[in-house]
Amino acid sequence: TMEIGEKQLPFLDVLVQKNNTLLTTDVFYKSTDTHQYLDFRSSHPSHTKRNIPYCLARRICTIVSDQETRDERLVELNIFLKSQNYPDGLIGNGIRRARQIPRNELLAPKVKQTASEKIPFVTTYIPCHPNMVEVAKTNLPILHQSQKMRELIRPEDILSSKRQPNNLKKILTRARYSVKKKSDFTVSRCGDSRCGTCDYMSEGNQFVLKNGRTIIPNANMNCKSKNLIYCITCAGCSESYIGQTGNALCERTRVHRQQIRCAETRQIPLSGHIDECGRGSFTIYPFNKMTEENCMKRLNKERRLIEIFQPRLNK
Repeated sequence: TMEIGEKQLPFLDVLVQKNNTLLTTDVFYKSTDTHQYLDFRSSHPSHTKRNIPYCLARRICTIVSDQETRDERLVELNIFLKSQNYPDGLIGNGIRRARQIPRNELLAPKVKQTASEKIPFVTTYIPCHPNMVEVAKTNLPILHQSQKMRELIRPEDILSSKRQPNNLKKILTRARYSVKKKSDFTVSRCGDSRCGTCDYMSEGNQFVLKNGRTIIPNANMNCKSKNLIYCITCAGCSESYIGQTGNALCERTRVHRQQIRCAETRQIPLSGHIDECGRGSFTIYPFNKMTEENCMKRLNKERRLIEIFQPRLNK
C-alpha cells in the first residue's frame, strides 16, 4: 500500500511529522498493536526478560526526536510493561539506563566488528536444569590433554545459546498430517536371508501386551528401521519390556541376543530374565518411529510410553 500525508507519514515503526520547515520523528504503533510484550512470568531465560525494558526504552529514545514526546512515550511503555507483570524497579532501571545515552550516540552508525569464531553450545531452556555451559567448561581439561584441541577450543569461545522448549501450541498441534490411518501401518520382517532379527520379529498392525493394553505402530517398520521405540516380549512368561534405539533394530536385537547368551556382557536385568524364564527366546515389535534423530527426545518418549503401557519387565 501507499500512504500520502500532508502533516505526517509513517515509515515502518517511525512516524515522520512535518511542522512548518521542521521534521520530527515519533514512534509509530499500528492501530492493531496490543503491546503484548513477553510476559515476565513466561518460561524464558531471566537475562532475556531483564533486558526487554531497556531495549524497548532505548528504541524510544532513538526514534523520538522531541524530548517532551519522548517522556510521554516512556510513561506509556511503563504502563505497557506493568500490564505484562514486569517489576517497577526493573522497568525504572531500564528506562534510566536508556535516558543516560545521548541521542546522537544512539543514532550514530555502528561499526560492525569481525566476530571471533564462537562455538555455540545449544541447550533447551528448562528452568530446573543446571547451567550445562558451565559444566562443559569445567570438563574442558579433558579435551585440553590434546594440544590440537587446546588450540581449537578455548573457554571464552563457548557461546551459551538457548532453544525454546515445546509450548502448548507445539504440543497440541502438528505441522504435518498423514492421510494414513493408524491401522494402516504395519510391522514386517525385512526378508533379508542374512538378517538375524527376522526370526524374532512379531509382525502385524498391532500388538497386545499381557496386561491387555494394545500397541499400534505409528509408521511402517521392519528390521532395518532406525530411531525408534520397541517392545520385547519374553517367550516364557509373556511379559514385556519397552526400549529405544537410534541404530537399526537388527543391530539392537543383535546386542540383546549377545547379552542374553553371555552373562558377563549384560547391562540390564532383562537379559538374565529372558535367559532363565524364556530360555533365550523372545519376540520384538517396533512400534514408535521418531520424527527427529534426537537422543534426548527419544529417551523422553520411551519414558512416557513406559508410563502408559506399564510393561512389567521395565520394573
